[in-house]
Amino acid sequence: MRCFTVLLLFVLTLQQAFSQEQLSLAGSWNFQLDPAGKGEKEQWYQQNFKEQISLPGSTDEGKKGTKTEGADYGILSRAYKYLGKAWYSREINIPLAWKGKEVELFLERVMWESKVWVNGKALTTRDALAVPHLHSLGKLKPGKHLLTLRIDNGMIYNIGDKGHVYTEYTQSIWNGVVGKMELRAKERSRLSNLQVFPDAGKKTLELKMKLENPIATRITYTILDLQTNKKVFSKSLALSAAENQTHHLQLNFPLKLWDEFSPNRYRIIAELQNKNKTKIDFGFRSIGHSASKVLINNAPVFMRGNLDCVHFPLTGYPSCDVKEWERIFKIYKSYGLNHVRFHSWCPPEAAFEAADKLGIYIQAETIWIDWWMTEPPKDRPDMLTQGLPKGLGKNPSADQFVQEEMQRMLDAYGNHPSFAMLCIGNELGNSDFEVMQEWIKKLKTTDNRRLYAVSTARKIMPVDDFSATHNIPNVGGTYGLQGARTDYDLEKNYSRSNIPILAHEVGQFPVYPLWSEINKYTGVLKARNLEVCRASAIANGLEKQDEVFHKSSGALQRVLYKSLIENFYRTPSCAGFQMLSMQDYQGQGEALVGWLDVFYEDKGSTSPEYFKQYNNAVVPLARFEKFAWENREAFHATLELANYGSADLMNKVKWEIRTDNEDLLGTGVLEAGIVKRGEVKQIGTLNVALGKVKKATKARLLLSLPGTEYRNEWDLWIYPDHTDVPSSAQVIETDVLDEKTLDALQNGKTVLLYAAKLGNTENFRPVFFSPLFWSNVFFPGQENTTLGAYINDKHPVYRDFPTDSWTDWQWESISKGGRAFRLAGWPQNIQPMAQPISDFHLNEKLGALIECKVGKGKLLICGYDVQSAKNPVARQFRYSLLNYIHTKDFNPDTEVDPVLLKKSFPFIKQAESKIPVPAAFADALLYAKATESTAVLKRNTSYELKGAEGTWRWDNKAAWYGKKMELEINPPQGVIGELFIHFADWNNEGRDVKIWIEGREFTTGKLDKEGKWVKLFVMREDTNDGKVKVRMESLAGSNAMIDELVFVESK
Repeated sequence: MRCFTVLLLFVLTLQQAFSQEQLSLAGSWNFQLDPAGKGEKEQWYQQNFKEQISLPGSTDEGKKGTKTEGADYGILSRAYKYLGKAWYSREINIPLAWKGKEVELFLERVMWESKVWVNGKALTTRDALAVPHLHSLGKLKPGKHLLTLRIDNGMIYNIGDKGHVYTEYTQSIWNGVVGKMELRAKERSRLSNLQVFPDAGKKTLELKMKLENPIATRITYTILDLQTNKKVFSKSLALSAAENQTHHLQLNFPLKLWDEFSPNRYRIIAELQNKNKTKIDFGFRSIGHSASKVLINNAPVFMRGNLDCVHFPLTGYPSCDVKEWERIFKIYKSYGLNHVRFHSWCPPEAAFEAADKLGIYIQAETIWIDWWMTEPPKDRPDMLTQGLPKGLGKNPSADQFVQEEMQRMLDAYGNHPSFAMLCIGNELGNSDFEVMQEWIKKLKTTDNRRLYAVSTARKIMPVDDFSATHNIPNVGGTYGLQGARTDYDLEKNYSRSNIPILAHEVGQFPVYPLWSEINKYTGVLKARNLEVCRASAIANGLEKQDEVFHKSSGALQRVLYKSLIENFYRTPSCAGFQMLSMQDYQGQGEALVGWLDVFYEDKGSTSPEYFKQYNNAVVPLARFEKFAWENREAFHATLELANYGSADLMNKVKWEIRTDNEDLLGTGVLEAGIVKRGEVKQIGTLNVALGKVKKATKARLLLSLPGTEYRNEWDLWIYPDHTDVPSSAQVIETDVLDEKTLDALQNGKTVLLYAAKLGNTENFRPVFFSPLFWSNVFFPGQENTTLGAYINDKHPVYRDFPTDSWTDWQWESISKGGRAFRLAGWPQNIQPMAQPISDFHLNEKLGALIECKVGKGKLLICGYDVQSAKNPVARQFRYSLLNYIHTKDFNPDTEVDPVLLKKSFPFIKQAESKIPVPAAFADALLYAKATESTAVLKRNTSYELKGAEGTWRWDNKAAWYGKKMELEINPPQGVIGELFIHFADWNNEGRDVKIWIEGREFTTGKLDKEGKWVKLFVMREDTNDGKVKVRMESLAGSNAMIDELVFVESK
């Protein structure tokens, strides 16, 4: 007890010593806007301004600037907006105890530049965005002084306004000071920039520091274990009178390591003889990498990450409160996440401190500049980037700033064990990667406490320790769904990398909003944009369906995330993933992609318990070929166990398959043996006969590790092999709505209309199983305009087709080629039994399964492709439809005019292309061959090949040729896909061609007479302006020759 009392007194004394050296400046400040920037010239720093404002805070919170009206396009609206210089002043009172000490002004976070005057004398200017602004005020006499700040939130360096460090997309371009604001008393001789380099293997601490106004003295180091608050080490050493010094401490106590499972923290207190104290929290955490995994303390980890893009809609700026970041990161941990990527920005100290406490691995960045930001966009004013910034390495305005900013980040936050990764920025496509690589090399030589990378998602450089990318250059993609199955992985791509690859910005599945969320925006940012969307829903009669649309689109998102994430676990060489994102993204066209809203509050789409089944340190996995089975088959699956926990596993795995009625179809236990930490191990196979199932049934495969939290489950659908499809003379099945069919309806017949090939582009929308990507506003060229479908699962039409109120995997095969019909102009009380959910920016009323009266007859319209007898799902769906229309339940009460029906369901024969298209490119938006005079072009795609000197014909071959050629393709805006170019070399000259696609460089390598297909990944950012530019230049041989061009959209 006495020992604890002494320790408590030590800690309290330490806290009191630190508090006596600080003086808070929070409170009321005098204030004046300076939109014309004339304040310094007119010596405003000598004035006491008439207006008042509270700091810490922003001009938005103080209701200063222009009061706005109406909605900003694609983003939340600032209630008050100001851009430019603003002046803040107040009287400060220096305590008598500070006499003779240096005084420092600490401003935790400023956007962007701060300049300081004391008593009218100009002192220092700071321009960091990621770290606190520290201003030396010199020695101030005890008593009163006038402190004046000028904050400028204009663009100080040309980094553009699309990266999250400086943007209206999310946090807002605010003016003010947030976080801590205080004066700090400093001894003349003092420590600064103390950096702690732990080495648990050697049981040492290397301490690097700077001694301000150095004198020969002594220093005492004390180490506390923050888990127990016990003092575990103390040592006194001599300090020389040198400015930069290094000490090595050999430690004599048992070390506890820091990681996601055991975030053990320590605090070192360095005290000089003059009582100047510095305290640093740290952890014993090493980091490295193998060819495929990040290694924490020499153990492989699986990075389960989420993006943070600065979502604080109540304030418009990031929180500097540790408790708020603890709240956020506890949510991360509850869903099984262990990693956060701060997309193109760096959080404040509080985030690192919270991550240290909870065991979260942080990736921090500085900016985002890409090709599409460098030119004024055509017809897309919302895409205009302020300053049209050049890429790094060729941007004199930004280059030095970014280098200094990274060093400042390392100095300010480098001691935190959670600071595991540093990347210069996001998708730096138009930058000079050779120049940026030198910047990273320099950082790595001075600070080895984290992994480094040049950029996400554009190039992988030799200096990179890891890469977060959606495409490995010259290899292929890093994520994607492959349909209604789980027997696939991405090992063939990931295994070809020699550094860890994290899948970049995965997910981006939008969810229809609840209009009640609008009322939550009570702070500086208003959801006026969502009010516009709600008005659209009201105008189209959909405003009361937001809850069912929200539930169904959210459930589909849950289904897709499960399949997406399990694919990463099934890939042994995958290092992890970074989702975009767990929470909604409030900008870029309202990308409401989260299962949490921007307040990190649950939207009801999933639960932590369910999400952790497939997103955890340990995950049971099952590989099977399909989700829909027939009862004459045996269910076959291969079972695996992914172990990224804190130790090797030795567990049994229990399995069972039960129907929704709890009928047991099979159960058993498999011995997993030893599953090593970091291993994905096959543990057995299942073969379960399904003959017990006599009618269409939903079942569930459940895997669990008894005695642990680890379990996983998959829904399955089992269908009988039907031969008794109901029929009668009163029921007509047809795939055309002609006069004969309409006459039959008028005369009282019942008609089942298969409409998957009916309609025109004016009155239908294609049915897609997956939702559109990110935002229909930000990427407007997508063919998909829906967010899944709302299924009225209680309707008797589904009596023989088990379904929930959303489209799960059993809907995937019949959605392909399906059509949803626009119901504008139809009777308002028509309620489809299957209603594809139109994106909330469009709010079209759609129907893919509709019933109505026509004259004396009854009509059931099916827009899904259910006529394939070979597809058991289609067969079962058709069976359920026919059973339904033969019952008295089929009695629609809303009548539809035959004229409207004829207009809605015309049959339009598709023109056949005269150009033979290879089967692999059957769905291509562009297929061009030099032997043909025309090309196959779909969805208004066009192309132009410039610089070709002609067409060379040889035997039955032909090729476009030239020394330098430029290809411009004009696809739908915002599509993603692959461009295939076949380079020919019939006369075997050893041609070699250099290729640039949107600035990214490739070469064909030396060709032979067979030529070579080159596959180029086309990103959404490449096509968002409606064009893709490719330059080609001959490096060897007389010219470059191209004989085929193909552009295929990725689905």
